[in-house]
Amino acid sequence: MERVVDDRTVEEQPAPLAPRVVAARASVGTSTAAWLVCYRWRVVAAYVLVSAILVALDGLPNRPYMVFWVVGVLALGTWRNPNPIAKVVWDWLPILVIAGGYDLVRSRAVDLVPRAVTEPQLRFDEIVFGGTVPTVVIQDAIVEQGRVQWWDYPAWLMYLSHFVFTLAIALWCYVRHRDWFRRLALLILTVSICGFITYFILPAVPPWLASRNGDLEPTTRIVHDVWAHLGIDGAAKVFGGDAKLANPVAALPSLHAAWPFIVLLFLWNKVGRWRWAILAYNAVMVLVLVYGAEHYVSDILLGWLYATVVYVVVTRIMDRREAARRAVAGVPVCAKT
Repeated sequence: MERVVDDRTVEEQPAPLAPRVVAARASVGTSTAAWLVCYRWRVVAAYVLVSAILVALDGLPNRPYMVFWVVGVLALGTWRNPNPIAKVVWDWLPILVIAGGYDLVRSRAVDLVPRAVTEPQLRFDEIVFGGTVPTVVIQDAIVEQGRVQWWDYPAWLMYLSHFVFTLAIALWCYVRHRDWFRRLALLILTVSICGFITYFILPAVPPWLASRNGDLEPTTRIVHDVWAHLGIDGAAKVFGGDAKLANPVAALPSLHAAWPFIVLLFLWNKVGRWRWAILAYNAVMVLVLVYGAEHYVSDILLGWLYATVVYVVVTRIMDRREAARRAVAGVPVCAKT
């Protein structure tokens, strides 16, 4: 653009950029990412406004969608935000995504139960183990129907530790090895999403439910029995098979097996002798899942397969991205940080 000053033609200079825009472009470039960082709160406000209009027109969404809405707000507000609290929220956002995924699968359970498959996983175990499912063999040997044994309590605690073990490992990584944490969080998130997608595509009947349906010899769900024996009726109902409270056909693959196995793969070369403790945890979890009629062995093997594939693929992608960043920065690929 040109203008005339004292019979001379000079070029109009653009207005200087605001300091926050300059800082944002310096950190993330001039792409859409930079624009989002610069105008973050305007984007968040627009997101909330559009959501409010949709709620006014169609009413409040179900709980899983509310969780994902919160994820959206937090993601927009914390992505590449230099605020220390925002960084912590962004780092732990995968947990909320996984929680939303679990709740979304649960909310569809009533529709999934009628088309859940029984034969493939049941027949696999029968063929591999000589005609009888391992859960039936173990429970026939040591379970008295209608009676809770003392060893059922450690098995119950081990099953519930699924919700604590991986989170505890992630917290340790976050405190001691922040670079490990980011990779581990991505691995857990990815294998969980793969599992959730499979639950929608191929809902599968676990051993305890197959027994109730008459497709398998009598077995009992140990976790449910312990909750009932403790007199905690609310928890017993959740594990009692009511599709309105929990998804009883989210069995294939077993995320109870996949989570600790992907932790094992990730930490195997990082924690020295502690790897054997993680390996032992995996072994005991397998025994509990089979004994407790939670999963067939085939469910567990598929969970391990999911974990292995996700680990290999995600690790290669992350390694290549890290190598590319080092190349741009002029740092040797083999350099340690």
